[in-house]
Amino acid sequence: MAEKMGIEARIAHFLRVSEDPSATQAERDTAGQEAERLLAKHAIDRLTLDVEGARRAQREPIERVTVEVAGGRGTIALDVVLGLIAVAASVGLVAHYRDRRTVDRHWDGPDAKPHVGLVVTGFHSDLAFAVPLLESLAVQAELAMRAWWRGDRRHRLIQKWDAHLARCAFAQEFGRGAAARVAAGRAAAIAQTGAGTALVVASRDAAVQDWVEHNVHVRSRTDRRSFTGYGRAPGYAAGLQSSGSAQRAIPG
Repeated sequence: MAEKMGIEARIAHFLRVSEDPSATQAERDTAGQEAERLLAKHAIDRLTLDVEGARRAQREPIERVTVEVAGGRGTIALDVVLGLIAVAASVGLVAHYRDRRTVDRHWDGPDAKPHVGLVVTGFHSDLAFAVPLLESLAVQAELAMRAWWRGDRRHRLIQKWDAHLARCAFAQEFGRGAAARVAAGRAAAIAQTGAGTALVVASRDAAVQDWVEHNVHVRSRTDRRSFTGYGRAPGYAAGLQSSGSAQRAIPG
């Protein structure tokens, strides 16, 4: 069925499967990898290689989009977003977060829900394809973390706070693993089209960085989050391979 769809519909189809809790892990793995491959290829194919094409690309508007990840304090929402920041960087976007895990009903309204906002900056066309991927990976991170945690009965013996920190570490590293996979796919797509595309891509990435430096004022903040190594390796493996099992991704 997917073969008969247009590329945008195919990407949407694979992203839906990749975050479907009723699908098997193998089905989610395959769908996620195929969606990212198509996204990388389509994003590169859109770029015109001649000089005038590069100039037109630079005149494309740079915009900001916010992706909300639901969750308050005591959840992995912030850690999922920190991982997604790495994914955004892997496709030439710049991202930062807004911590809204504590809701003030007086100022935010009675219907406000705790969340963390992932604010992503980039060219309009790049955002159009990257944002669905980021939204999907946020769901995948949650599913992978649950599968990993429930898959080992020994996790029930871990003290509550240590267990929370382990899940947070998993979520962050899931994003970094996914970023490594997405970056590799993007590099492969660029390599297939030649040096001209690489120059255009580098120019666009630099333009986004410059725009952010001149138009976005982000307060630096260091989150005092103390993690042990537990959770990092399986999280990175899950992000790298779209798998909740570290054994499938870490050789030896």
